[in-house]
Amino acid sequence: MKQYLTIFLSSLLAVQAQTANAADVKVAVPVLSGHFDATGDGRSAAALRATFRQCKLKPQFVPTRWGQHWQAYEQDKSFDAVAVVWDSASLHGFTSDAFIHQQNGVAMLADSKFKVRTISDLKGMKVLGFGGATEMFPSLATVLPDLKSYWEAPSGFSTTQALVNGDVDAFITDGLIFAIDYMVRVKTTGATYGDTNWPKVKFVGLFPANGDYVTFRSKDLRDRFNTCLAAAQESGAISMATHDYVLPYKDIVGDQIPPY
Repeated sequence: MKQYLTIFLSSLLAVQAQTANAADVKVAVPVLSGHFDATGDGRSAAALRATFRQCKLKPQFVPTRWGQHWQAYEQDKSFDAVAVVWDSASLHGFTSDAFIHQQNGVAMLADSKFKVRTISDLKGMKVLGFGGATEMFPSLATVLPDLKSYWEAPSGFSTTQALVNGDVDAFITDGLIFAIDYMVRVKTTGATYGDTNWPKVKFVGLFPANGDYVTFRSKDLRDRFNTCLAAAQESGAISMATHDYVLPYKDIVGDQIPPY
């Protein structure tokens, strides 16, 4: 009898432990520099954790390839939400307020002879954009006639190498994503940041910060999230949670990345 009681209690404790560790909100997320890595960690993950903590909820982030996170949410009803969401995704559900903001602009060599502070300062420069950049940033489209050259990189093209080689003077990009990818390339090649192969670079924000969102299946959960989000922003919880994810790249991005 004592043996059966011991087995019963052990099983009960195991179930309780699983329940305690169970996530309250299952979220489909992309593997994307500056947002979520393959383990579901990153600046965006930290911002969401801080918000869900305010709600006393525990999230489970399930990373997939970019774009497939939207499909996973649409096809797998076990997901309660999906992030990062852009307007173009056209997903079913209820979209939150922006939980974090990104800063776009241009990446350049730190010793570039060009002084760029506004979009009009790109005049006479060789500029590389990503696919659809002129649609995302109308102000970029207006200065195209004044550029020495402009073209958009195909998927998989080594944009950082084009910048290092001097094939372009500036690259239209998200500041933090660029900084992370650049430093990852430096590390994987065994080089030193600032040497002849990987010269120092800088980022200049030129466009309005753009927000990232979460789409929820439940309106009630979305509304609860928005309330917690406002509280987490006001208290500084999100800024504190994301600080260490930006700090290693300060030499490139400076203070240009929004706190949330």
